[in-house]
Amino acid sequence: MASVPVSHLILFIASLVIAAGVVGTITTGVDRVSAAVEDAGLDATETLRTDVTIISDANAGVYNASGDENVTLLVKNTGTYRLAPDGSDLDVVLDGQFVRPDATSGELVSVDGANAWSRGDVVRLTIDANEFGETTDGLDNGDHRVFLTVNGDEELFQFRVGGN
Repeated sequence: MASVPVSHLILFIASLVIAAGVVGTITTGVDRVSAAVEDAGLDATETLRTDVTIISDANAGVYNASGDENVTLLVKNTGTYRLAPDGSDLDVVLDGQFVRPDATSGELVSVDGANAWSRGDVVRLTIDANEFGETTDGLDNGDHRVFLTVNGDEELFQFRVGGN
């Protein structure tokens, strides 16, 4: 009769070992899911707080205004999220082609000398358009589109080069 309690003891110890393994696995999984939810929450907050608006006038000559074949846009931060003052947070697409970051430059247009692109501040974004026409002499006459994206916020700006 001593064999029954020994086998029960072995089964009990085995079930404790299995239970400990299952609890460890579940705890690790729950920690990973919790961290993923927290990261997604932070990303969503950043996305919701980010908003920019292109305030340039399409009829005011945004292309080649200084004679150097550039597109110059004024972009206002209308969200509460602070962005890089040089516009490096922006992804730029001109006429369906991604513009490399080294082909854009931004300058904070600020009265108070701020060094961050905060709510209400404006950045003058200059896009080197020499690479985007059929020739290397800038943009061709006709309609053009600039698409800006920052942290999920998207803005579209359309303008015309040449005659009406």
